[in-house]
Amino acid sequence: MNNQSLNSVDHSKLLIFLLLLVPAIFFLVGIIPVIFISFGIFMTKKNQDFSHIETAVNNCLGYICLLMVGCILSAIFWILNGKFELFMVFVVLVVICVAYMIFLNTLFLGPLKSHKVWVETNGIFSSKSKSETMANRRNDMDIIKGEKLKQYSVADELIKWAKLKEDGHISEDEFNEVRTKLLK
Repeated sequence: MNNQSLNSVDHSKLLIFLLLLVPAIFFLVGIIPVIFISFGIFMTKKNQDFSHIETAVNNCLGYICLLMVGCILSAIFWILNGKFELFMVFVVLVVICVAYMIFLNTLFLGPLKSHKVWVETNGIFSSKSKSETMANRRNDMDIIKGEKLKQYSVADELIKWAKLKEDGHISEDEFNEVRTKLLK
């Protein structure tokens, strides 16, 4: 299951998590976790390393813990000063912080972690493997079809392909594949 695309249930969990983050963003408290998570997803896609998402989640959890400690201290302050209404507001905020920590682990990190290898190589929302896509592209890129080309010199074609490889437009494997086809 580690190297399979996310199913609809996992995508739904991610959507629910994002919807639960929206109210926090409006109160400006949730902007920092969104930045952490967005950067973690971006770096995972760029480097194909899942540890960026785990680090982003840990940073979010740390931030939420700081908010929770602030709310606990505020609640203690207000109960000692006899303001029970303000005490209750901060108790509710502590409960919300705990809920966000649970949501972060169960609705975001859980589904992604269960598909860790897939997310590293293909991304969160892709349904096709990049290796399948590359294989399809190679098949679509079959330039050496006799009916489409006019007469050509094998040597001229090899020179053109070698130039493409030198310039970095194609890989060594692609060049070798074309060379094999040309020499047949």
